[in-house]
Amino acid sequence: MMNTKEFDTAKMDETTKMLTIIILLFLILFPISSFFFEPPKPMISIGSFVLMYGAIFISYGFIPKRIAVSDDQILIKNFYGSIVININEIETFDKIEKTGFNLRVAGVGGLFGYFGYFNGKDVWYVTNRYKKVKIILKSGKVYMISPENPDDFVKEVQLRKSEMV
Repeated sequence: MMNTKEFDTAKMDETTKMLTIIILLFLILFPISSFFFEPPKPMISIGSFVLMYGAIFISYGFIPKRIAVSDDQILIKNFYGSIVININEIETFDKIEKTGFNLRVAGVGGLFGYFGYFNGKDVWYVTNRYKKVKIILKSGKVYMISPENPDDFVKEVQLRKSEMV
């Protein structure tokens, strides 16, 4: 029998909220203001409108809409698809509260959160830098997610992992 527990994605921390507001204001207002440039450059205005509004929608799609733990898997689902982590493939996992320097290799760094590849090959789905759970697989692959209650998430995964032994 499949027993699944759902976890809410963490609400944005204050820094992420401020970054999101600043970036959104720029991404929304710059394309609008470009229509008032003298001399008019309609292709630049339309191009910046499409690019910047596209960036907003693409970034928003990376926010995990669902984080769930079943008997043998962790599911992270966003607009673009699902990431499934088999619990028996997890080497270590732990709550991370510190916010050190992290190098974004590819992805989103502040708009609605931190999504993509960081520090080389670490895959992040983080909306709150203070509520992170780091999952390291036996293969060496690293996932970083941010459930609203990281302690409950870690306990649930520990419980499922211990039941598999």
